Amino acid sequence: MSKRESKKDHILCCGLEVMKHHGYNGTSVKDIVDAASVPKGSFYNYFESKESFAIDALEKVASESHEASRKVLENQNVLPTQRLQQFFTCGADNACGEDFKVGCFLGNMCQEMSDSNEAIRTKVRLILKRHTQLIASALDEAKSQGELHKGADTDLMAEFIFNAWEGALMRMKASRCKEPLEAFLAMLPEIIR
Repeated sequence: MSKRESKKDHILCCGLEVMKHHGYNGTSVKDIVDAASVPKGSFYNYFESKESFAIDALEKVASESHEASRKVLENQNVLPTQRLQQFFTCGADNACGEDFKVGCFLGNMCQEMSDSNEAIRTKVRLILKRHTQLIASALDEAKSQGELHKGADTDLMAEFIFNAWEGALMRMKASRCKEPLEAFLAMLPEIIR
């Protein structure tokens, strides 16, 4: 990584932590540069605007999340339905940190910005679609191995499961407790059999 890329990544990582906790509208460029301990001009050397920063932050979170998801969902040493259970159990464990206040950055940005910013809405939509496709692939594998019935519509099932997951994360954040995630995890085996 070049020095320029390293500096941009530093600003992105520091600002992302602020945005995760305060949202897009609750985070200013000043908050981002203060968190990164860089002058305000440095921000504009790497990002055209706060919107472009948010889009890069979404892509960073998505890339990291996608890679971690692939490791679990494409692990050929574990049955596909067990991989799905592991994937969401691990996600639930991660989501419960910080007193349930943070939730899913992608879902939070979707809720906050989808009505007011088309570029962010489009980016979130594409990212969520990639995650849904990973789940669909695991379900396709489960279907081919006989873990799901032959008539299962795995694309629709993946869409439902991921939507239920995002809803459970939103409810977890709103109620500041694990019960919505526990309900999701308890019902998942009923859906993927």
